[in-house]
Amino acid sequence: MIVEHAYAKVNLALDVVRKRMDGYHDLKMIVLPLTLSDELTFEHADELTLESDVFIEQNAIMKTAQLMQEIFHVTQGAKITLTKKIPIGAGLGGGSADIAATLRGLNTLWGLHLSLAELEPHALKLGSDTLFCLHNKPAYVYGRGDHVLFVAAPPLSAIYLVYPDLHVSTKTVFMKHEVQHQPKKFNRLFTLYNNEKYAEFFKKTYNDLTITTQRVYPELMAFHRTMKKISPFARMSGSGSTYFIPTFRGNHSKIARKIEKLGYIPIKTDVKR
Repeated sequence: MIVEHAYAKVNLALDVVRKRMDGYHDLKMIVLPLTLSDELTFEHADELTLESDVFIEQNAIMKTAQLMQEIFHVTQGAKITLTKKIPIGAGLGGGSADIAATLRGLNTLWGLHLSLAELEPHALKLGSDTLFCLHNKPAYVYGRGDHVLFVAAPPLSAIYLVYPDLHVSTKTVFMKHEVQHQPKKFNRLFTLYNNEKYAEFFKKTYNDLTITTQRVYPELMAFHRTMKKISPFARMSGSGSTYFIPTFRGNHSKIARKIEKLGYIPIKTDVKR
């Protein structure tokens, strides 16, 4: 049996550059992989099947497996089992992470002996965050997610995720988003990050999609205000709805108590290193 972990991600910074002719958007992002993960297991079988502890509409795991069978002329099947821990529609890249884990797991199970570099074009066919999720390293990601530059991880003691139990449609948020790209703003932010000026970086970082997501899902406005009361560093990840709170030396237990006092269950995680 092969075991693969599909690691969640947070967008420390997200800038929407432009809408492309193919309907996708070019982005600039600083992204961290987290230790929070789904677990996928792969076993030899005559047919291709998936067992999951949650219902996932239009399941990307089966689509990925079927694509691999077709491209690499695989006649074997596989029994895939998913244990879901990353909330769905939460801006944490769970779907993309599952796709990337499926590529890695079936590559091993079926003895394809492909390197991650050889899996990259197939990951890109299946989503925008999948290339990042294939490698699971802190990165500056740009374009449609097809360009990844690995960077150092910031010195955080922990990251708290707060999920308001709201499923957000990434497609809808991007359809409603009006692009107002400011190149110098992101470039200055990325310079701060590269120069390890993390205190200033976390004060100035931003997510271009925050206001759009709140406009599409008005109930997130109050949640946003609540998160900001807990910490000025609280930010929405991706297209939402999860907020993440980075914690620094000595203050993570205090943040956890604040979150719990407001009636939310914090998910404590860390940067995958």
